[in-house]
Amino acid sequence: MRVVHVAPFYYPIKGGVETVVQKISEYLASKGDEVYVITYNRDRLKDKNIFKEIEQINNVNVIRLPVQFTWSHGSYSNKLLEVIRHIDPDIIHVHVWRHPHVFQLANEKFVKILQPHSPFYPVSQVGLITFIYYKLVDNLLSSVIRKYNIVAITPIEQEILMRKFKVPSTLIPNGVDDVYFEQKTGDKGYLLYIGRISKEKNLLTLLKAYKISGIKNKLILAGPDGGIVKELLSYSKKYQLNVEYKNEVSESEKIELISKCRVFINPSPFEGFGLTLLEAEAMGKPTIIVGNGGQTYAAPPNIASLRAENDPHSLAKAITTLVVDDSIYSKLSEGARKWAENFRWSKILPRIRVYYEKLLHY
Repeated sequence: MRVVHVAPFYYPIKGGVETVVQKISEYLASKGDEVYVITYNRDRLKDKNIFKEIEQINNVNVIRLPVQFTWSHGSYSNKLLEVIRHIDPDIIHVHVWRHPHVFQLANEKFVKILQPHSPFYPVSQVGLITFIYYKLVDNLLSSVIRKYNIVAITPIEQEILMRKFKVPSTLIPNGVDDVYFEQKTGDKGYLLYIGRISKEKNLLTLLKAYKISGIKNKLILAGPDGGIVKELLSYSKKYQLNVEYKNEVSESEKIELISKCRVFINPSPFEGFGLTLLEAEAMGKPTIIVGNGGQTYAAPPNIASLRAENDPHSLAKAITTLVVDDSIYSKLSEGARKWAENFRWSKILPRIRVYYEKLLHY
C-alpha cells in the first residue's frame, strides 16, 4: 500500500496526536508499505521553516509544507493538493477535525480516512473565540466530515460524532508501547503531571488543589511551556508549595519519571483520550482524572483512576486519598495494569492495517 498521513505536526514535535501518527506510520513502513507523512514546516509557537522540508525518519517519508497562514495549531498550505496528487496514494489518513487540510482534501477521489482525535473541548478550556470557531465549523461545514471514513478513539467520541454529525465511526483507540509494561517501578512519593503546560490543561486548579490538600509530597510538572509556566511558578512560590517544573522531557526521562511517581494526575476537564494516563497505568500507577471526556475511557474511574470534579476541593480529596490510603492505591494499581493491557500498540496497530485493507477491498 501507498499511504499518506496528513497531520498538523510531526516528530520531532511531541504530543498525543504526533505520537499516534508516528506509531501508525512506522508500523506500516515496517510491514513494507510505502508511507508518507505530510505536515507543516512550523512548530507550535508558529516559528516557520525550521525543519528539513523532506527527510526520511525510520523509513517514513516526511514532507513539511510551506505555510501561508496559521490559526492556533492549524496551518494552511497551498501546496497540499499538488503534493498529494503527485504521490498518488492508495489511501489518505487525515488527522484532527477542523484543520484546513480536512477541507482541502474533502473532495479528492482517493480513499480517505478522518481521525478527528475528539477535539470537542468546552469553552472554559479553549476560550470564547476558539469555541465560536468550533461552533461555526461544526454547524456550517458538517457535510465535510461525511465525505470521510471515520476512526474514533473512544466510545465517547463515537457518541459525540453520531449526535453532532450523524456519522458512524470505527473504534480504534490509541495505544501504549510494550516497553511501559516492562519497567521496574518504585514509589518515591511524588505526584506527577506530564503534558503541555498550557491553560487548557487546567494546571492552576491542580496547584490550588495541591495547596488545599496540605500534603508534603512533591508535585512535578513536566512538559513544554504553553505560556503559563511563569504564572504557575509564581503561584507556587507565593504559597511555598513543593512544586518542581521540568521542561519538555525525553522518552527515557518520561519513563523514569512515571516509574517512580506515587500518582499520575491529569487535571484537564476534557481530553480526547489521554495517552499519558495509559502509559502510567501500564506501570501500575493509579491516576487521577477530572471531568468526563475521553480520559474516562483511557483511565476508567474506580478501576484505574479516581475521578474528581473540576474544583480544587474535589481534586484535593482525590490526591489525599491516593497518598494516604494504601488499600485503595493497591486496588487501583492492579486495575490500572489490567486495563492498560487492552491498549498495547502491538494489539492496536494490526487493527489499523486490517481496516485499511478492508477499505481498499484487499
